Amino acid sequence: MARNKSKLESAAAAQARPLGVRGYRVRDIAKAAERRREILGGAARAFAYGGYDATNMDQIARECGLAKGHIYHYFRSKEEIFTEIRIELVNRLIEKLAAIAPLADKDPELALRKATAAAIARIFEEEGRYERAVPDPVSLSPENRKRIRALGRRYERMFANIVRSGIDKGVFVARDPKLMTYVILRAAFTVANWYREGGKWKPQWIVEQVTEQLVRSVRQPGKRVID
Repeated sequence: MARNKSKLESAAAAQARPLGVRGYRVRDIAKAAERRREILGGAARAFAYGGYDATNMDQIARECGLAKGHIYHYFRSKEEIFTEIRIELVNRLIEKLAAIAPLADKDPELALRKATAAAIARIFEEEGRYERAVPDPVSLSPENRKRIRALGRRYERMFANIVRSGIDKGVFVARDPKLMTYVILRAAFTVANWYREGGKWKPQWIVEQVTEQLVRSVRQPGKRVID
């Protein structure tokens, strides 16, 4: 009886495991999640080095140190990998911004500083170093482009709410918060295009200096800088 119960429990546990993209049951969910992150990181490097269109699954596999067949256990195509890179990037930005946003009710300038710094600092983290260096390719399907854009707009709306709060409180200049958000974020993200690892400008210094310049650009004249 006990043996039969154990078998039933094992079978139920196996059925509860998520399915991989090829229909197999994932035995170790944590290990599979870690492998997915490794593949996304390697693919981001491959895309940054060669561009999306010129990069194939063989190059992605080499960058990851895996057999190409192993990549297909987790992703169906190069486009699916790229889409997941973008989605995970924006989700991580949203998660950070969600923790910062409540500060805007009392101190919108501090909230904007933290939000801007988080957007810039993301570039220097291992997972984000190459993600922003590759523009969205024109060959993405409409469905995947829509998924990426929907998340991006959610992030931008959250950021714009911080800017709007500062405008309402008289801390920031009275301009269109959506346009202000666009300018700030584009300036923050393009740091990835000109930063050179090993150069005289260190990451933390860049984060501080660029954040300061961007916050100054929207702050009302005469308002005190918050340290």
